[in-house]
Amino acid sequence: MGAFIDQRLPEDEAREPLLRSPAIVNAFILAFIAVHVVTHEFLDETTFGNFLLNFAMIPERVMTPEALLQGPVWIPPWATLLTYAFLHGDYMHLTFNVMWFMIFGTAVARRVGNARFLGLIFVTVLGAALTHLVFYWGSPAPVVGVSGAVSGLMGAAFRFILPNPNPGTSWPPPALPLFSRPVVTMTLVWSVLNIALGVIGLTPDGIGYPIAWEAHLGGYLTGLVLFPLFDRRRGWLR
Repeated sequence: MGAFIDQRLPEDEAREPLLRSPAIVNAFILAFIAVHVVTHEFLDETTFGNFLLNFAMIPERVMTPEALLQGPVWIPPWATLLTYAFLHGDYMHLTFNVMWFMIFGTAVARRVGNARFLGLIFVTVLGAALTHLVFYWGSPAPVVGVSGAVSGLMGAAFRFILPNPNPGTSWPPPALPLFSRPVVTMTLVWSVLNIALGVIGLTPDGIGYPIAWEAHLGGYLTGLVLFPLFDRRRGWLR
């Protein structure tokens, strides 16, 4: 079954409450919450450590074969390029990511439909992970969180939620060109802000905590550049 193509008029779309998120967005959010609660509240310290070792993305474990000998191996290490997105460091980390996932995920899911949304999440999670690997090749530090994909959804959303100088008469309006002034401006603002926050380590938990800002930028650029491939104005995945 193909993706649902919403044919409503622009004014109908505009009347939808902002936080009435689509079912697919809610399903991801429930998955993030369920994984966090189970792992942090019901696992003992040893089991939690093994869980983190297997499902967080650890560059050393992904790229170095001998690192496989460190603890039990439940899944292939390359699978952690996806599974890391479902783990979070603490409840503040989870809350912050869920909030922004709901906002940008709702906008993007309404625009592209369920099948394309799943594909876009897949490539942004992967894009963020691969970017982190490039910068931290062989690092033993685990990486968790869906913030790279959230950044990717932000990049995708910037292709259609920013003011369009040439909107045309069709609905939905066409995606903004990659090098249009609104997209370039917001990309520069987000990049500078993200790098600055990453350098000083400013998070909802305070100052000094590590931020995988390189993964954020990798996810963002993946969503920004590849969004037209998933836009519902295209003819595939109908």
